[in-house]
Order: sequence, then C-alpha cells, then structure tokens
Amino acid sequence: MNPESVLAIMKQVFGVEQLDTTASQRNCEQWDSLRHLNLVAELEEAFDIELEPEEIAQMTDFDHVMAVLNTKA
Repeated sequence: MNPESVLAIMKQVFGVEQLDTTASQRNCEQWDSLRHLNLVAELEEAFDIELEPEEIAQMTDFDHVMAVLNTKA
C-alpha cells in the first residue's frame, strides 16, 4: 500500500490539509471515533479489503494503519 495514498485518504477523512506520518489519535484532534470508522470504510473501499475488528482497534496511528494494510497486500 502506498503511504502517500493512505495519507491522502486520512487528510480527506479528517478534513485537514496537513498530515504526515507522525499522525496519531493523540496528536490529531480530528481523529475521533466517528472519523476512525469513516477512515476504515474509506480504506476498505480504496484498497478492496476487509478489516477485522482487532485490526481496526490496532489502527491508532499512521504506522499501525500501514502495518495493518501491509498484511492485506
């Protein structure tokens, strides 16, 4: 999965113009529970994958999002 594509999806879901690979639920106040679910839905659609609840729970920052997505590649 392309990190730039993932960042673009995250920016769109969170409604921000600036976001980098340090993004996490702790430092991005727009990353709330509702937008987390929106992010999951957008990632599933964009990459034609299905994420399990355990995987979704692990996706607390950009690095973990990428790690989960890379298991689906």
